[in-house]
Amino acid sequence: MNEIAWMAWGEDAFARARAEDKPILLSISAVWCHWCHVMDRTTYADPGVIEAVNARYVPVRVDNDERPDINARYNMGGWPTTAFLTPDGITLTGATYLPAAQMHSALDDIARFYAEKKGEIAERATELLASKRTYAPSAPQALRPELVDSVTSSINGSYDEEFGGFGDAPKFPQPEALEFLLAEWRVRKDPKLHEMVARTMREMASGGMYDRVEGGFFRYSTTRDWSVPHFEKMSEDHAGLLRVLAQLLLWSPSEDLQATTRSALGYVRTVLRDPQSGLFAGSQDADEAYFALPLDERVQREAPFVDRRAYTNWTSALAGAFAWASVALGEAELAREAMQALDVLHERVRDEQGLLYHVTPPGEAPRVRGLLTDQCAYLRALLDAHEIAGEARFLERARAHADLVLERFGAEDRGFYDHAATEARIGRLAMPDRPIVENGLLAESLLRLTTMTGEPRYRASAERTLALFASTHANAGPFAATYARALRRYLLPTPAIRVVGALEATGALRAAARRLPDPFTTVVSEPGVSAAAYLCIGTVCAAPVGSADDLRAAFDAMIPA
Repeated sequence: MNEIAWMAWGEDAFARARAEDKPILLSISAVWCHWCHVMDRTTYADPGVIEAVNARYVPVRVDNDERPDINARYNMGGWPTTAFLTPDGITLTGATYLPAAQMHSALDDIARFYAEKKGEIAERATELLASKRTYAPSAPQALRPELVDSVTSSINGSYDEEFGGFGDAPKFPQPEALEFLLAEWRVRKDPKLHEMVARTMREMASGGMYDRVEGGFFRYSTTRDWSVPHFEKMSEDHAGLLRVLAQLLLWSPSEDLQATTRSALGYVRTVLRDPQSGLFAGSQDADEAYFALPLDERVQREAPFVDRRAYTNWTSALAGAFAWASVALGEAELAREAMQALDVLHERVRDEQGLLYHVTPPGEAPRVRGLLTDQCAYLRALLDAHEIAGEARFLERARAHADLVLERFGAEDRGFYDHAATEARIGRLAMPDRPIVENGLLAESLLRLTTMTGEPRYRASAERTLALFASTHANAGPFAATYARALRRYLLPTPAIRVVGALEATGALRAAARRLPDPFTTVVSEPGVSAAAYLCIGTVCAAPVGSADDLRAAFDAMIPA
């Protein structure tokens, strides 16, 4: 046999491993991953490796982008991931990229170890699969501002004063941390927090992290000063960074960041967005030689491969970012494109119960359903779309989807699992996980829904979720940013603006509401005879206003600078 007989993740592969009493070789790859391609061309093309894998292992290949839930449980520190598992799916050992010589040794050593220690391994596997991660939920009284302060201090402690960003090399953009810092800047009125975000965005945009020929951000920098990027471009990163850029422009306009925003949007709309479906491609491959060329030479070469599969979480996040950018730039077409994407997800990418599928390949039916990451990103984008465009259908869908998520993903003792158990829970998938990033995002969306609908049950669920992580959030480092932002929203009396009137007559009021300096301002639109905005903070309400200037004046009167 001249190639490895990869199997898909599923019951067939694990049943075969048990029947043949062989360990599993799990390869987690990604279409954009340079070293995954290298390993396929070298290690996995080596005749000796092929023979050993096919004879002594059950080889399973997983696409990281299609199965983030599997990746979250088995990733060994990067891509490619090369993990060796028991037939029950417990990790024996693993690594990332392995050259052929190292792979030969690993295949021999692990097969021998499995054969010699089979009894001990089976006993340990049984213990692990029977165990559950335990949480110690706190009482709501434990939800204090000090928890938010600790996350701010942690992120601040890793800030690079010289080059912006966080940590050393390799350096990633971390848009959720940036968005959290922007919100904290508005709450605390601390100019350093704004400087951290603006400096980071400017350093990335002016360095090697940004493609100044075709636009768009590369995935990360291999150097501290953003000068040498890893050249893939991800829709996920653009969603987060465009959201941050739009908020910067709304609250502290600048010509250079506006130019970056327009350029990055131009890349996404030209390369990643499918104008027919309105959905967004997942990524564009890294090609260092191509991206080093000037424009006149690039146009003569074939552009790097674009993964045209649309991932629901990333498409939703880009829809939300487009909605924000439409206000920041005053471009209504961006809001229309955001709404088109969300309408397509509603019409084509849900199952009969309303659960979203994760991936939609061009011309094919969507697949992989019931991941929490998709439901969270979609719910957030629906709320963005309603707040900015005012269309009633997005708020209606948000309520229905939130109810579905509460029913299908909610854990008995608070929080939300990362999977709705729509398939057999094989290996470590049988061990429930409640990721803090998605739980934080969902908690904030539920708090927004509370303000928009008046339904206290959404706030109660958010409160229970926040209490779940009160004593453990610090372990997540910067990934606790979504949790801390939700907690800040929970703790503050947030402005609520009800915009009444025909949509075409109230757009300026919605835009003005989005520009108010409070980052947690919530906007809900409803039909009415004449255009007016009603501002309330807690139980205190201002008189109705009819213009953008009057809305800002009412806000300033209620919350003096």
